[in-house]
Amino acid sequence: MTFKIDRAVIEVNGGCNYSCSMCPQDVRTGGRHKDFLKKMSLQEFEDNVADCAQYGLRVVNLDGSGEATLNRNLPKYIEIVKKYGAKAFIFSNGYRMEGKFMRDCVDAGLDFYRFSWIGYDVEAYDKWMYNRIAGNFDNTWAKVKEMRDYVKETNSECVVSTYHLITDNDNLDFELDHYKRIVEELDVKTEIWKMHNWSGVTDISESGVRKGAVKTCGRPFSPDVVIRAGGLEGKKGAVHPCCQVLGRDEEAVLGHTSETDIKSIFFGEEYSKLRDQHTSGDYPDFCKSCDFLIDDPEVLVYTNHERDLMKMHGTEFNLRDYQNEA
Repeated sequence: MTFKIDRAVIEVNGGCNYSCSMCPQDVRTGGRHKDFLKKMSLQEFEDNVADCAQYGLRVVNLDGSGEATLNRNLPKYIEIVKKYGAKAFIFSNGYRMEGKFMRDCVDAGLDFYRFSWIGYDVEAYDKWMYNRIAGNFDNTWAKVKEMRDYVKETNSECVVSTYHLITDNDNLDFELDHYKRIVEELDVKTEIWKMHNWSGVTDISESGVRKGAVKTCGRPFSPDVVIRAGGLEGKKGAVHPCCQVLGRDEEAVLGHTSETDIKSIFFGEEYSKLRDQHTSGDYPDFCKSCDFLIDDPEVLVYTNHERDLMKMHGTEFNLRDYQNEA
C-alpha cells in the first residue's frame, strides 16, 4: 500500500465552549473524555505538520473535535501550515471569530473557514447550539458578515462558509427554505446536511435513519489522517481513524504521534487491524453503527458550491475510490 497524506486533521484544542444537543460530546451527557481536553503546543503542531508534509500534504484542518478558536495563538498555527505549503482549513462554532482575532487569522493565510450553524432561527439555534450567553444566532450572523466583508476588503482568497443540519426530517422543506434565506442574504458558501449519527452515539428518530447498503467508508485506506491534541495515559497526538468517533475517543486510538511517526502508526498493528475489519465487514464498535458506512446520496441536502459527497474540501482524493480497497 502506497503511503500518502492529502489531508491531516490536526487538532489544536480539545475543549469546546458549546454544548450542542446533537454532539456526542455534549457536557450535559458526560462530555469528552478528560484525556482529550488538551491544547496542542506550537512545537507539537509543527512537528506533526512537518511529519505529514513528507507525504504530499495539501490540506490541514486545525479543528478535530474541539473548538479551534479557543486557542488564542491560532494565527501562529495557521502560519505554520502555510510555511509547509499546505492549505489551512477550520470548521468552528465561530464564537471568537471576530475583530482583531478574525483579521489576524485571515491575514495569516487562512484558506477556508466554516461556521457551524445549527438552527434556522433564534429559538432553534439556542436549542441545538447551547451556550450560556444567549443571542448567538444574531451574533453568528454578525460574525459571518464581518468576516465576509473583511475577506472582500483585503482581496483574501479565504472562503467563508456555513454548515447547517436539518433537525427534523419531517420538516425538511421548511428548514431548508429558512437556511437558504440566511445564506442568500449573507452571500456565502454553504452545505446543508441531514443529521449525522456519529459512531452510533447520536439518537436519531426513525425518519432520520439512513437506509442503504452498508460498506466501508474508505477512510482507513485513504490519505486522510486525524491527530488529536490529547491522548491516553499522558501521551499526546492520539491518532483516530476519522473525526466521526466523537464520544468514543478512548476506544478508537490507533497510536500516538508523541511516541512514533505517522507512517509507522498508519502501517502499525491497530491501523492494520482496522483495515482488516473494514475489509471483512466485522466493524469495531466505534464504527459499526456509524451511518457513514451507508451510501445515502440524499444526506447532503443542499450546497451552493462544488462539493462531492465523498470528497473532502480542498483535497484531490475521493473516498469512493478507497471503498474498493476492501
